[in-house]
Amino acid sequence: MADDKKSGGKPATKPEPKAETKPATDVKPDAVKAEAASADAVKAEVPVIEPPPARAEPWPDATPPPMRPVEAALAREHAETVAMPIEAALGKPPEVPAAVATAPVATGAVEDPTFMPGPREIPGGSPDDPAAPPGRVPPGDSRSLRRGNEFALIYRTQTCVISRFGAIGTRGQWRVVDYPTSSSASNAYAKETSRFVSEGFSDYRD
Repeated sequence: MADDKKSGGKPATKPEPKAETKPATDVKPDAVKAEAASADAVKAEVPVIEPPPARAEPWPDATPPPMRPVEAALAREHAETVAMPIEAALGKPPEVPAAVATAPVATGAVEDPTFMPGPREIPGGSPDDPAAPPGRVPPGDSRSLRRGNEFALIYRTQTCVISRFGAIGTRGQWRVVDYPTSSSASNAYAKETSRFVSEGFSDYRD
C-alpha cells in the first residue's frame, strides 16, 4: 500500500521487451541466377582465337643467316690501289713564286705584277729581309701606297683583309685579318685604307 501511495495510486508497469531485428536479405535467388546467365551469354559471344599454323619459312623480321665471307684474293682482283709517291712532302708550305723569289732588290725596283698571296700563302721571313716593294695593283679592293721611303699594300680576298707595310727594299710586315662576312671585310678594308691615307700615304705612281 505504501508503494501505491508513493506512485500516485497507480500500479507500476514493467518495460516491454524490444523486438529483435534480423538482417534483411534483399538479394533473391532469381536475381543471382539472372546475372550468371548474362555472364555466360557474354562468354558465348566472344569468338575463340586460334593461332595460325607454323610456317616453314622464317618471319620477315627474323635475323637473316650470316653470309659467307668473301675471299681476300677475290676482293683484291676487283680493287685497284695506287701507291703514293715517296717524294711527296706532306705539310710543306707553298713555294714562293719564282718571280717574287728572284725579284731585283735594287733601289727603285718594284714588283711587277705585285705579289698578292692569299691568307694561307703568305711567305715566311723577317721584316728586314731584302725584297722589292709592291708596285701597281689591279682595280677593286686593293691599294698600293707610298710615303717617302715607306710603302703600304692593302687588299681584300673574300673575307680576309691582307696588308703589307714597311721600308722600301725590305720584306716588311704582313698582316692577315679574317672577318665573319664579306661585307664586314669590305668595311674593314675601307677603314684601313682611310687610315693610311690620313697618315700621309698616297697611291703609287710609276
